[in-house]
Amino acid sequence: MKNIAWLASYPKSGNTWTRSFLRAYQYDAFEPIRLNQIGRISKSDSRLTHFQAVAGKPGGILTDEEINALRPKVQEDISREIGVHQVAKTHNARFTIDGIPLIQDQFTRKAVYLVRNPLDVVDSLADHNSLSIDQTIDTMNNPEHIIGAAQEVFVTQYIGTWSEHVRSWTEATEFPVLVLKYEDLLADPVGKFGELLAFLGWYFDQERLQRAVQLSSFDVLQQSEQQQGFEEVSHRSRSGRFFRRGQADAWKQILTPPQITRILSHHAETMQAVGYEIPSTDPLALQQPGD
Repeated sequence: MKNIAWLASYPKSGNTWTRSFLRAYQYDAFEPIRLNQIGRISKSDSRLTHFQAVAGKPGGILTDEEINALRPKVQEDISREIGVHQVAKTHNARFTIDGIPLIQDQFTRKAVYLVRNPLDVVDSLADHNSLSIDQTIDTMNNPEHIIGAAQEVFVTQYIGTWSEHVRSWTEATEFPVLVLKYEDLLADPVGKFGELLAFLGWYFDQERLQRAVQLSSFDVLQQSEQQQGFEEVSHRSRSGRFFRRGQADAWKQILTPPQITRILSHHAETMQAVGYEIPSTDPLALQQPGD
């Protein structure tokens, strides 16, 4: 029963934007969709209610060990219930915890992995978690990085370092994986989202694609968040916004050379493996025209 098409990403790497596009395309929208309807396009592998239903008892008394033991059954249920035009959202790396694979290959049809330059992820994640840049670099370099918790709306999710997360998905050979770079989606959304639709095997219509791209552009999503609010914004967010910048290479105006060096020392090899150029850490080389 390999029905699951995963939409996987390290946090703050374009998962919500991509689901916004898929929802607009699925709905064949002619006006911006309501942000809090984005979840209808996907099922989360980490929502506590899934585990409560399988366990038959309140989630508040489930331990991490019990949750991990329930993951195969939860994903079996997702595989059985997921719609043809739905994906399964996850931030989990493809780790094995307590002897249980976090992602069950037996229910997996394929996966889309969204990757973003870690030099830009760090600023977005810092705002999301209300941490400093240096604290967030520590987080991205931490093999024990987790989000969620057994008694929260989303259970414990095992992230690991940025590089571990990326490689766990992009080096998968058990099922087809489409790797989409955030920066490529920004530069060519029609082409890249079209590639996504083809990979998922969805019905393709060029006009519908272009309209969905327009209705899920960063400016439209940002305006919708301002008008409607968005339930996925972190309560810890420093800015109080989910759709904040939506840019590539903003790190050039934000990170110091020592901060860049700390990120590259852990992740340069993986960055190169997925097609990112490794910048110089010379302060003069980092200056922009007009600086």
